Amino acid sequence: MSKRGDYVIQLKPLIQKNAFRELEDMLISNSDLPGPRGNLELAYAFGDCVNAVQYVDDTLWNILTDWALVPAAETPPDGPGEFIPFCAVQALGAVFTLTDDQQKTRIIEIFKSASNDPKWRIREAVAMGLQWIEEKDFSESKEIFVNWIDEASLLERRAIIAALAHPPVLYNRDNVRFCLEITGKILNDIIDLEAGFRKTEEFRVLRKGLEYAISVFTAHLPDEGFEFMKKWALSHDPDIKKIIKSNLGKSRLTKKFGPRVSELLAIIN
Repeated sequence: MSKRGDYVIQLKPLIQKNAFRELEDMLISNSDLPGPRGNLELAYAFGDCVNAVQYVDDTLWNILTDWALVPAAETPPDGPGEFIPFCAVQALGAVFTLTDDQQKTRIIEIFKSASNDPKWRIREAVAMGLQWIEEKDFSESKEIFVNWIDEASLLERRAIIAALAHPPVLYNRDNVRFCLEITGKILNDIIDLEAGFRKTEEFRVLRKGLEYAISVFTAHLPDEGFEFMKKWALSHDPDIKKIIKSNLGKSRLTKKFGPRVSELLAIIN
């Protein structure tokens, strides 16, 4: 059995008994924090367990939302306590399709807030939570992104891009086309972005996400992906050129599509 499966066996009875104090202690003590990498297997196992419930009762709902909204001052960056909101935020995505409309609205509000969190690990939990939704019902996630993207902050856009660059949902060609459509909107908005915003940490984080995500989409839909990149490679915007060039350097493209990569690099250079 996998490590993730072993954790499910340990977590499941605690959730069934509503032993949330014991559950919290277990998550914190096995968080692998402080450290370079939190215990993702444990976090996903927690998501597996809440995903398996038949009904999100008030007790489970209150625990997940309370944990997701733990004040930043109570969870120093890279400390074990940070693992609790990290697990809760991504787990809200795991239960999303089990909740009512009011709860779904609340989950999206929490995702938006967490997307702007100063701690990178909490922002990453949003992408993971959205990926839970994508895997269960991509059409529902599309509706979320369409309703969100126009008013999204730079960090919220990064969360959307990171969530979409999720290979398990990219074997459907229409899903990839949607990803390219959302990416195109973000790139188009970058053209109009003032110089001051481009110097911010928020923009750096968004650009870093874009610098790999497009290559993920293109690897799953090469013809349309390379055509998409060719269009943007012709842009005079320096940040967009950097984004496209970075994607062209990813091994997922260079190893399989060398001539196409070289053609676009010639345009950029």
